[in-house]
Amino acid sequence: MKSKFFLFAAMAATLSAQRVTDSRTASIRGGGGDGKCTIEVEVDDVAEVEINGDRAQIRTLSGNPATFRRFECNQVMPNNPNDFRFQGVDGRGRQTLVRNAGGRNGAVIRIEDPKSGKEGYTFDIFWRGGSDYNQGGYDGDRGRFPGNGNGNRYPGNGNGNGWNNEVNYNGRGDGYLRTNRNEQKLYNCTVSIGRRGDVDVSFETNRNSRVNFNGRVLRMDRDRIIADVNGSNYRGEMEIEVDNRNRVRSITISNGGRDRDRIDLRWRN
Repeated sequence: MKSKFFLFAAMAATLSAQRVTDSRTASIRGGGGDGKCTIEVEVDDVAEVEINGDRAQIRTLSGNPATFRRFECNQVMPNNPNDFRFQGVDGRGRQTLVRNAGGRNGAVIRIEDPKSGKEGYTFDIFWRGGSDYNQGGYDGDRGRFPGNGNGNRYPGNGNGNGWNNEVNYNGRGDGYLRTNRNEQKLYNCTVSIGRRGDVDVSFETNRNSRVNFNGRVLRMDRDRIIADVNGSNYRGEMEIEVDNRNRVRSITISNGGRDRDRIDLRWRN
């Protein structure tokens, strides 16, 4: 009995260690020709970064939680990229491509940091030719309209609701962020929504830090933009209310759950 208990305990410890500690949607900068993404992360010990399309997640295998600093691409990586390549740029430890991108499998890069404390790592991925998302038509697996043949993607919710606009906003305001673990006061807000539907939102807090969210536009509902977003420890649907000049008036998130990732966010300018 004791041997079974220790076996189960060891399996549970292994699974808990291999956890997703951050995720990010790429900022698409545009540009034709061959594809390229630059990813920058912080790692303490060992982590793996998986990139699939315009989404990436990082699993911490050991050490403190690994996080993203940057994920930028000139276009979305296709499902089956031609001549896929990986190149480490900087970082004191080892970066290794452990799985090529192909089919529904994303590329996986393992980072092994040999010293104590977090270290920044940067790497690039490349592929030949443009993204296969520029073929037009609705992509049911990804829940969006990939393109119109000219490289413009329109995120959707499966009902044809798309997005082809921009919001760039910096404003004063106040609100709060409540989770099952703590509560923070929110102040000045920065919102960036690109024409391809990528969303980046951040707030100043009363703890002299910033709270950041990244995600994608799901749909428009009159003067509200609905986005699926991720923070460092939570996920939910964000409602961004804007006026007719695309100035942000309010932001809310409420997932209403009872699990440890429950979140209630309210902010107004």
